Amino acid sequence: MSGALTGFRVLDFGQYVAGPLAAMLLCEQGAEVIRIDPPGGPRDRSAAGAIFNRGKKSIVLDLKNEADKHVALQLADTADLLIENFRPGKLAALGLGYEPLAQRNPQLVYCSMPGFAHDDPRAQLAGWEAIIAAATDTYRPASGSDAPAPKYWHLPVASNFAAMLAATACVNALNAQQRDGLGQQVEVALFDAMFTAIGARGMELPSGVDMTLDFTGFGVYECQDGRHVHFAPVAPRFMDWFATAAGVGRWAAEGLLDRAALSTSPESALRLRTRLTGLFKTRTALAWETLADQAGVPLIMCRTTSEWSDTGHALTSQSVVSIDDFEYGTMKQPGMPVRLSVSKEQVQGARHKLDADRTSIVAGLLQPGTQVSRRAALKVAQPCTDPALKGVRVLDLTQVWAGPTAARALAEFGADVIKINSPHEPIMSHCDVNRGKRSILLDLTVSKDLDIFWQLVESADVVMQNFRQGVAERLGIGYQDLIKIKPEIIYASVSAFGYDGPWCDRRGYEVQAQAAAGAQADFGWPGQPARLPYEINDYGTGVLTAFGLSLALLHHARTGRGQQVEAALGYTATLHQSLRFAQLAQQNHDSPAFADSLGMHALYRLYQARDQWFFLAFERASLPRLQQVLGLPSLGTLSDADQQDLLAHTFSSQALDHWANKLQACDAGIHRLTTVQELMSDPWVVQHGLSLTREHEKIGMVRTIGPVARLSRTPLAAGRPATPPGSDRAAVMQALAAR
Repeated sequence: MSGALTGFRVLDFGQYVAGPLAAMLLCEQGAEVIRIDPPGGPRDRSAAGAIFNRGKKSIVLDLKNEADKHVALQLADTADLLIENFRPGKLAALGLGYEPLAQRNPQLVYCSMPGFAHDDPRAQLAGWEAIIAAATDTYRPASGSDAPAPKYWHLPVASNFAAMLAATACVNALNAQQRDGLGQQVEVALFDAMFTAIGARGMELPSGVDMTLDFTGFGVYECQDGRHVHFAPVAPRFMDWFATAAGVGRWAAEGLLDRAALSTSPESALRLRTRLTGLFKTRTALAWETLADQAGVPLIMCRTTSEWSDTGHALTSQSVVSIDDFEYGTMKQPGMPVRLSVSKEQVQGARHKLDADRTSIVAGLLQPGTQVSRRAALKVAQPCTDPALKGVRVLDLTQVWAGPTAARALAEFGADVIKINSPHEPIMSHCDVNRGKRSILLDLTVSKDLDIFWQLVESADVVMQNFRQGVAERLGIGYQDLIKIKPEIIYASVSAFGYDGPWCDRRGYEVQAQAAAGAQADFGWPGQPARLPYEINDYGTGVLTAFGLSLALLHHARTGRGQQVEAALGYTATLHQSLRFAQLAQQNHDSPAFADSLGMHALYRLYQARDQWFFLAFERASLPRLQQVLGLPSLGTLSDADQQDLLAHTFSSQALDHWANKLQACDAGIHRLTTVQELMSDPWVVQHGLSLTREHEKIGMVRTIGPVARLSRTPLAAGRPATPPGSDRAAVMQALAAR
C-alpha cells in the first residue's frame, strides 16, 4: 500500500474544472480514476485537461447507447466513488442517478457538484463559473479601487473550492464507509462552496463590537525598477524589524512605528504610508524581498505565474512540476497541494489519450480487481448515521485562517476539536473559524501549561500547528517529539511556502501567496498588482489540510499507522493558478490573462442593464438563438468587439428583469451581481445553513458562514458558536482529571 486511496476506484464523469479537479486530487492519493467522456471527448478542449486529467485512465462511453450504458453500470458496480458535475437530474435521466446505482452497489459514494444545489430555485440555471461568481460578489472592484465598474477575473474560485470540498467530503464518506460498509450521496454545489471562500467577509458582529486588527503599512508598493512588492506587517514587531533592516529605525522617534498610536491617528497612518511609498522606490523589488527575508519580515515581490514557475523554490519544493503531455510536450503544472509522509502522494503520470484504456477497462470488468477484493472484505453492517469523524480528537494549535479552517472542517465532520491559543496573541476571526471547538489558553513556554498539552496529547488522534519552521521543535512539540510518546499520532503542519526549498523558513500570509504565484499580477492588470476579493489561499489551504488529515485518518483506520501531513499557502496558490498554467502551455508567453476587464468575449461578459450589472454566459454555437430572442439579426456578422458594443447598448435600454425573462427562452446563463451582505441574508441561504446567525456568549448575535458539503447519511453540523477564548479550560481539565 502506498497512497491513502490505493485500492479505491473512482469514476470521473466531470467536465470543465470542478469534477475533474476533485478526481485529480483523489487520483494523486493513490485512487484508480477512470475518466468517462462522451463521444467527441471532453467539453473543454484547452490545456487545462492536461492538468486536471493527469494520471487517469480514459474511456469514451455514449450513455444513450445501451451497450455503452451497460459498461457504465458495470463500472459503477465496481466503484467506490462516482463524481459528476452536471445540472441536477441530468445523469439520473440517463439511468445513472444515485438511487439505482446504490441499489446495485450499496457501498458507492456518489458525489454531485452542480452549479446550484438540487433544491436551489436556480438549480436549472446554466451554472457557468462566471454565473456563480456574479451570484457571490466575486467581481467587485479591486480593494482600494475607485472604479465604478465591477472587474472580471479568470480564476475559477467556485470550481476550485467545490473540488477541494468535494474531495474532502468523499474521503470522509469513505471514513464512514469503513464502519458499516455503506456509501452515501454527497452534494457540493459550486454556489454553496463559495461560502467557504467568503469566510470572515461574511461575518457580522453586533453594533459596537470591533474585532478587527490594525495592519498599518500593509499593502502593495512600487519599487525602483517599476516592479511591486506586497508588504504584510501583520505583527508590530515586523514593522520594527523592517525599519531596522531598511535603515529607517529613526522613524520610531517620529511615532511612525507605534501601532497603537497609528490606529487612532489617520493623519499619522497616512504619513507612514507616504514614507513607505518613497522608501520602496529606493531599491528594486527583488532587493526588498531579499532584505525582508533576511529580517524575517513577510514581504514578497509580485510575480507573474510564469516567473513563479521558474523560481528555485517552486521547483525544489515541487510546488511546480513538469509533465510530458502528448499534445503540449513538457508542460509546467501545479504540484501536489498536500503532502503525506507515509501514504505518499504522487502524480500518476500524464493524462492518457482519449479512449486509450477502453480495452483494458472492459476486460477488467470480467475479473475482480484489487478494489473489488477490498470492497468484498467490508462487512455491511447496521447503517451508522454518526458523524464520519465521531470519536476523533484534534488539538488545534494553529492561528489566523488556514489551520483553524481545517480544524473547523474536522469538527463539522464530527471530530472533538480542542482549540489551543496563546494568552499573549490576538485571535483573528475567532467567531468564524473556531465555531464547533472547545477553547483553552496555554502558554507553551511555561512548564505547567506544556504539561497540560502533553496530557491532552495522550488522548488525541490529531495535532495541528502552523508555527514558522523550527519553532515547534524548539518548544519540544515537533512531530519527532510527539511520535516518541504516541507513534500513531497524525500531525499536521501548515506553512506559508512549505517546509523544504529555499523559502522554507519565510514568513508569509494570504497576500504573499497571491503575490508569489501570479494572482495579484493578473487581478490588477493593466495597473499595479492588487489583492484578490477573497482569501482564497488561506481558506483553500484550510480545506486542503482537512483533506490531508481525512486521508491520514482513513489510512490509520486501514493500517493503524500515523503520519505527518503538510500543506502550504504556496501550494494552494499554485493550484489555484491551474488555468494560467494551461494558458501558458498553449500560448507559450506570459501575456495578460484576458485583455478585457469585463469578460472573455461578447457572450461571456459583464454587462450593465438599465438598473444594475449582470453577467451573461452563452455558448457561441447557440448564437442564432440569441440573435432571434434579442431581435439582433446582424449580431453574428460582427467582430467580437462590435458584438460587445451592440449588446452593451441593447442591454442598457431595459431593466435586468426584462432581459432575464427574455433570455430564459434560449437557456442563457444570466445572473445579477449580488453583494456579500445580500447573500448572507438571503432566505434560501439562511434556511440551508450557509449563513448562521446565533447567540455568542458575551457579545450577542453573530453571523457567520456555515458548513457546505451535504452528506446524506452522515450530515455535517456547524457545532456550537465559538466560546470566549479559554472559556472551556475548566471542563477540559476536569475531563483530564477523570481519565
